[in-house]
Amino acid sequence: MVSHQKVVANSADTPKAIFVSGINSAPLQGDLNFVLSDKKEALEAGFLALTKLTSGSVHVTISPEANFMPAVEGVVVHKASGKHPVGLVSTQIAAIDPINKGERVWVVQIEDVASIGELFLTGKMNFEKIVALTGTGFEKPSYVKVISGAQMSDVVAGNLKDGNYRLISGNVLTGDKKSSADFLGFYHHQVTAIPEGNDYDFFGWNLPRPNKFSVYRAGMFSFLTPNKKYDLNTNTNGEHRGFVLTGEYEKVCPLDIYPMQLLKAILVKDLDLMEALGIYEVAPEDFALTEFVDVSKQDHQRIVRQGLDLMIKEVG
Repeated sequence: MVSHQKVVANSADTPKAIFVSGINSAPLQGDLNFVLSDKKEALEAGFLALTKLTSGSVHVTISPEANFMPAVEGVVVHKASGKHPVGLVSTQIAAIDPINKGERVWVVQIEDVASIGELFLTGKMNFEKIVALTGTGFEKPSYVKVISGAQMSDVVAGNLKDGNYRLISGNVLTGDKKSSADFLGFYHHQVTAIPEGNDYDFFGWNLPRPNKFSVYRAGMFSFLTPNKKYDLNTNTNGEHRGFVLTGEYEKVCPLDIYPMQLLKAILVKDLDLMEALGIYEVAPEDFALTEFVDVSKQDHQRIVRQGLDLMIKEVG
């Protein structure tokens, strides 16, 4: 997991396009048809406002089942379906209007589009948000309405199971670890609670483990029962080590890049190579799945964040 630093748009810029993802594809995320069920008028006003900020198009990608999207002049609606990361905006940008060096696009969460619309309709900023409580650490997975930035203890009050559970602001792939005294992330509409994986198997790497999940077949047998459900915890089942070439990164990365080579270029701070390997096309969240399948236990999202920060500092 990685701290979600965002590059805030510069109001002096005019982006070539604005992208909004209307698909929640990450694990256990909330149903946007439910979250936005009464926001159609606000969404229409919000999207109309966004069209004034770009000389290009406002692109929004939704699932075929979405019923919350109004028709707005200047907004191009795309429909997509499939497994994660179909809901990531980088995946959508790469398929619709890829970014080249020197170009800028803006990205807005669809819940924030509704908030922008409410501001224009009422003259007041609505800081309420609907948050999905997900994961096996909750007595009753549910939705709660909270104020943005609410304390985690208030968000999960009365619903967290007894035991050693990790609270995550966001989803399990890209969210931030929190304590009950911390606060809900500004960009998060989900809180996840999963078991803290602080139990270790003696010689676990050398023993068959039929009840553990793995994308690999070495010592694991989860591939024999593809429909079996697992209560996954935070244990990485291994220590940090040098990159191991497996070919698995490319299987879970939909972007037309070489993930491992880009990560290595970032680590050695080779700006020219980073450009050539597609640094402008990626965000940390695009490497959450490569991080999940990595036998090397490398922190891919942190590496990419450092690479993007370096590019912003050196190139602008």
